[in-house]
Amino acid sequence: MFKQFVLVWMLGCSALVAAAGNRTDSAYGWPAQKAPTSIITCSIQRGSDLREMNLAQSVAGLAAQSLNEGKTKEGVWISVSNPNYAIYYRSLVKRLHAKEAGSLTAWQLVDRYVPIGIIKGYVLYDVRKMDNSVNLATVYAGLMKGILVDLSEEATAREKGLVKLFDASAIDPDLSTFLPLKEKVNRNLMVLCNPEFSNNRDYAIAHKSLVWHGVDSTLKGLLEWIQPLSPVIGWNKGGEFQHIEPCTRRGLINTASDWCVNLSLLSIYETKAPAKIKSLAPKEINWNDQRNCQSFVMSDGDNMQWTFGDFISSKDYWSNPSNSGINMSFTSCVVNLSAGGRDVYDELQRTQPAGVSVVEYGGGYFYPDLFATATGEPEKWLRELAKRMNKQMKLTGVKVLGFICRNMSGEAAQRAYRIFAEEIEELTGIIAVQYSPYNAGRGKIFWVKNRKGAEIPVVTARYQLWHNLKKEGSGNPAELVEMINEDDSKATATDPALSWTIVHAWSRFNEPGKIVHAVSDSEEAKRHGTGERGVTPVKWIADRLSSNTRAVSIEELLWRIRMQYHPEETKKLF
Repeated sequence: MFKQFVLVWMLGCSALVAAAGNRTDSAYGWPAQKAPTSIITCSIQRGSDLREMNLAQSVAGLAAQSLNEGKTKEGVWISVSNPNYAIYYRSLVKRLHAKEAGSLTAWQLVDRYVPIGIIKGYVLYDVRKMDNSVNLATVYAGLMKGILVDLSEEATAREKGLVKLFDASAIDPDLSTFLPLKEKVNRNLMVLCNPEFSNNRDYAIAHKSLVWHGVDSTLKGLLEWIQPLSPVIGWNKGGEFQHIEPCTRRGLINTASDWCVNLSLLSIYETKAPAKIKSLAPKEINWNDQRNCQSFVMSDGDNMQWTFGDFISSKDYWSNPSNSGINMSFTSCVVNLSAGGRDVYDELQRTQPAGVSVVEYGGGYFYPDLFATATGEPEKWLRELAKRMNKQMKLTGVKVLGFICRNMSGEAAQRAYRIFAEEIEELTGIIAVQYSPYNAGRGKIFWVKNRKGAEIPVVTARYQLWHNLKKEGSGNPAELVEMINEDDSKATATDPALSWTIVHAWSRFNEPGKIVHAVSDSEEAKRHGTGERGVTPVKWIADRLSSNTRAVSIEELLWRIRMQYHPEETKKLF
């Protein structure tokens, strides 16, 4: 009975802190994280040992939580082998003016933090179960200030004098298991965490978040507790639509951040305005060049973990030497990066290739035509989201918005286009794809008015470069060359060919006309093909287009469409 009283008392106290934290957002709905004056690195001895990684994540999360509560001035950075994180770390230290406090192992950090009250004890789980019991343990770790300890390491925790705060090792969680925590957890955040990985447990613990994995009745019940427009950190399992759809209907913003590391520090908001992404002004366009135009836009830019990972440095994508020559365009998550990953955003902005356009992909991953339908107030929440996006898009300088819809031609999608056109002040245009196929619109253009009465185009993808996808307007580089050049042959001076191709980021191809000497039968090859992916296959297409068709950025394409259909109105803008 005494233990139960202590548990209720501790959770009640933490609930007051959680409730206070719920009212403070840094930007775009991301929870506010206070900055440290010093950063210590948690060195990892065995990166493949999930027990060590979960322990390290919980220590880092509790340190971040204590920063928010004013109990410490030290943050914990978990060492990462990915060299891109070294760039973000240096940027973080510089912008926070933080002192580097050396390196310790996870257990050494436990010894460091127990005496000063950052760590109150441990929460037990069983790593062998690989189920949501470790996610339940993570929730209790955040609420009770406990480190995550596997059954096999409980003796070590006891030797250090730690008390067991909660035992999740034998629990098979469902919605009822979380009911006692409903008023205690952060209701402005959801973390989706695969039990087989440790990523983002630090973030969940820092902000006292609910944590789950799986698309089931428990997930749907937990989502009902979360305030609309809140970020969903991580990624779920199963079919993409199946696990994005329930979050979308609750009006939540998926961030596709399952492989992000050190979000508990990298999400610290920077109040100083960022340098802007370079965009194309209409006066910079050579309007005397009347050739047909085709734009190529890379998919999957709403994927934050990809941007954190190797997207920026990859020769397949952002660092491909052909980007400027073909005026490549990339969907991206600059709104979320500017709010919850400033150091990554700064590196993206600093390295932007000349002639390359950036598309804000929805402000996160959701289907605008299904957004907040379960709340009964979809238009209210869409408009509030659009206002938030307007603020961040103005800060970052991005002027093109991309959407992935369930039904891009439906009435609900048209309502969303209208709302975002009205609320985003400097919008050049919207591009839209459908799930799926991405090019279901086949180049159709919808028009919506902004608040000044100007016509804003919503342009659907006409083609998709996608391995082994037997759909109309889809194919490999050789097939797309043929399709685009056929459009060129039918175009006239008064009806030019102006369209764009969505480039599936993961599909691989071999150069047209080249002999392939080796064919892989791996599962990856069966799914995505072999050869080159990303920008290089686009270069093969661009090099083979008719001389009367050229590759342009998506920004130029949108301006040319506006000029084609509304010339007098468009000329007034420049």
